[in-house]
Amino acid sequence: MRQLEFIATSTAITGYDDSALAKSETRDCVVRAIASSSGMAYDKAHALVAEKFNRKFREGTYFFTSTMNRMAASGEKLNRKSVKSVDVTVKNKTGLTKMTVNKFVENFNKGSYVVCVKGHAFTIKDGKVVGNREDALKIKKKLIGAWKIGTR
Repeated sequence: MRQLEFIATSTAITGYDDSALAKSETRDCVVRAIASSSGMAYDKAHALVAEKFNRKFREGTYFFTSTMNRMAASGEKLNRKSVKSVDVTVKNKTGLTKMTVNKFVENFNKGSYVVCVKGHAFTIKDGKVVGNREDALKIKKKLIGAWKIGTR
């Protein structure tokens, strides 16, 4: 089975291993994606997601894509880095469809991106997956949305 390159959350996020919040959290994929894509410490990202996305402790993040799209449209920043929506639609034989994780990595392998699949978010940074190990294995999952973080 083909797998994308993977970077462990503990390696990619500043303060993750030392965070009492991180150790007690569940359903925090958006917090981890915001932290790892923007270079923000875990605890700071946790507070930002609670404020901007109205996330409750251990409950996941609802309305993630609409909030990210609003942030991109209004010019809001994450850790002083721009947020820009990325079009994830592609044309195939039957019309338009959403890109798979694999196709996204092929097309966007430079820079830092927050990506969203059904019920989950993670980071793709310079073509490598930052999130759960299974995110690097499930390469045929279709994206719901993606946002470039920063200009690099």
